[in-house]
Amino acid sequence: MNLRLSNRLDAILKEGWEMICQHRDDILSAWLDKCDELEDKQHAAAQPLRLAIDTFSSQWLGPVKDIVEWLASFQREWKKRNGELSPNQSTAILSMMENAVHETIQSAGVVEFRVHQAVQYVFSRLHESVNASDCSSFDLEQFLGQIVSSKQLPIIWIAQLSRTADGGFIVAKWHGNAGDALTDSSMYGETIFALCEHILSRMDAVGKRLIPLPWGSDLLLVCVEGEERLVIPFLLHAFEQFQAAQKVSIRTREQHLWKDAVLLFDQWIMRAKSLRQAIEYTSTGFVTYLPFERCALFAYSSTHESGFGLYGYQLDNHEIKSIHERIDSLPFIKQYIQRLQLLGRQMTNVPPIYVRHAAQGLPMKYVKQFQLQSIVIAPIYAPSENRLIGAAILDCGPNTSFQLSNDLYTAIMKFGQSAGEILSKCSRGRSDLVQPMPHLSPREIEVLKLVAEGASTYEAARRLHLSEYTVRDYVSAILQKMNAKNRTEAIVKAIRDGII
Repeated sequence: MNLRLSNRLDAILKEGWEMICQHRDDILSAWLDKCDELEDKQHAAAQPLRLAIDTFSSQWLGPVKDIVEWLASFQREWKKRNGELSPNQSTAILSMMENAVHETIQSAGVVEFRVHQAVQYVFSRLHESVNASDCSSFDLEQFLGQIVSSKQLPIIWIAQLSRTADGGFIVAKWHGNAGDALTDSSMYGETIFALCEHILSRMDAVGKRLIPLPWGSDLLLVCVEGEERLVIPFLLHAFEQFQAAQKVSIRTREQHLWKDAVLLFDQWIMRAKSLRQAIEYTSTGFVTYLPFERCALFAYSSTHESGFGLYGYQLDNHEIKSIHERIDSLPFIKQYIQRLQLLGRQMTNVPPIYVRHAAQGLPMKYVKQFQLQSIVIAPIYAPSENRLIGAAILDCGPNTSFQLSNDLYTAIMKFGQSAGEILSKCSRGRSDLVQPMPHLSPREIEVLKLVAEGASTYEAARRLHLSEYTVRDYVSAILQKMNAKNRTEAIVKAIRDGII
C-alpha cells in the first residue's frame, strides 16, 4: 500500500463539504439573509454574493467523489458567474460565506474544533481554486472544449463515454456542435460499434467519421469531417501532452500539500493549555492529518538514555505507558541518535525513519504484542532548543505494510518539529519531557502496594511470607529508585505514575 498525503486531506475536505451539505437549508437561508441586507444597503457585494450562492447551489446536487474534478467544476461555475471579480473581491465574498457557515452550524450545536476546521479547509481550497490562473488548471472538459472550438481542425464534436453496469456504453457529456437530435436523448450501445451505429443513425453522417480514443478507464468518441488520417496523429499527440502536463500539475500540487497538513496540525496542537493536552493532541494529530491509523508517542531521556511511553492513540494506552526501554536495546535508533548528536547545532531538519519490516528494528516482544509490520518513526524535535524530545511511532494498523510518498515524508518531518516546539513549551524547559517511571520489580510493587494500604513492615512481611529485614531492604530499594525521601512520597509518586 502506497500512502499519499492527499488521501487524508481529501477525506478532511469531503468531511467539511458533507457538513455544509447537511445544514445546507439553514446555511442557504443565512446567505440569502446576508444578501438581502446588502441589497437594502445598496452594497456592491450584493450581486456577486447572490451569484456565488448560485454557484454553491449547483454543487449541492451530489456527493464529492473526485476532489480534483469537484474543484475544477466549482471553478468553472464560479468563472461563469463571478469571473469579473478580482482575487481580493472573490476572497471577500468567500470569507463572508464561510463566516455564515460557521455561525450556522455552531447554532445547530456543532462545536467540535475538528469539524469547523474541516469547513475552513473547504473554503481554503475554494479560495485557491477560484483565484488560480487558467493556465495552471488542467481540466479535461476545458481542454476538449478548446479542441472542438478550433477552426483549424475538422472536429465537429467530442463525446465522453462511460461504462454502464451491464458493460455497455453511454454518452456522459457532449462537447462541440453535436446537435439537438443527439444531445436531447440518451445514447446507449452494448458495444462501441453499436453506440456508433446508433449515433450515426441520428445525425447527418455524410462525410463524417467517428473515432474512439481511450482515456484512462473511459473512452472518448471524436466526430471528424473529411480525412481522418490527419486528425488522429494530432489528437493522440495533444492528449499525450495534456496528460503529461496534468501529471506534472498533480505532482506539483501533492508536493505542496504538506504545507496544508502542517497548518492544520499546528492549529490542532496549539490549542493545548497543558503538557497533558499537548501530548494527547500531538498523538491524535499525527493520525487525524496524516494517512496513518495508530500512533504511539514516546519521550526520550538523554540523562537515562532511554525511551518511555507517553500516549497511545488507537492503541492500548496503558500498554504504551508501561513501556520503558533503554536505547541500547534499540541499536538502529541508538545509531540514529548518535548521528544527530554529531551534527550538534548544525541540525535543522530531523528526517523520519521508515522501517518496512518492524521485526528488523524493534524487539520481537513489541512486534508481536502490537502486531507491527511497516512503521514510521517520527522524531519529535524542537529546533529552537536543538533538542530531541522523543518520537512518534506510526503505522496503518495491525500487520499492514505500506510505502511513503515524498510529500508525506516531508510532512512527517514538519509535524515532528511543530510537536517538538509545543511540547517543549508546555514542559517549561525541563531537560526531559517528563521524568521516566522507575523500573520496579514485581516483588517491589507488591511491597509498595501493601505499604500504600497502610500495612506495617511486620504485616507486609507476614502477608508475603518474608522476613522483616527483607521487607525493609525492598522498601529502601523502592525509595532509592523513586528518588523519594519517605514512604509517603514514594506512594504519591507511584499513584501519580500509575505504578500502583
